[in-house]
Amino acid sequence: MLPYCEQMPDSLRGAAAPLPTASLTAEQLGGRRTIGRQVRSDAELARAVEMGLPTAAIDALRKRGVTERDIAALVIKPRTLSHRRAQRSRLTVEESDRAVRLARVRALAEETFGDPRKADVWLHRELSVLDGRRPIDLVRTQVGARMVEDLLASIAWGAAV
Repeated sequence: MLPYCEQMPDSLRGAAAPLPTASLTAEQLGGRRTIGRQVRSDAELARAVEMGLPTAAIDALRKRGVTERDIAALVIKPRTLSHRRAQRSRLTVEESDRAVRLARVRALAEETFGDPRKADVWLHRELSVLDGRRPIDLVRTQVGARMVEDLLASIAWGAAV
């Protein structure tokens, strides 16, 4: 998949700062301290997902303002998380992938709106452009997350939405 700036038409390319990178997504998950490695590319982020993120990545999302409800709905149920912690095991590849999807959308929203609180309000607001759905609810699937990312890219480049 091409980076967002390469997917944009030439007329919009370079109109605003590039959208978040894998490193900003990794920061949402606790960065090097939590992930155990520096993440500077999507390839490095994919490697971390394949290895399974530590459960501390969920704590990092909470510290960034993600609610228990959103974590349970989008990443991992509380009971399963408790089991992972008790077993001292990592998140599965699927759980890690869902955590990264949520972190990436949050990073995009924070970058677009310039403030974590504004990003959170936007993510939890029903939007007519999404048929009255909340962006956070669409993060449940890759297709839905992509819709939200595309909408954020349009906002970042100043397109009317």
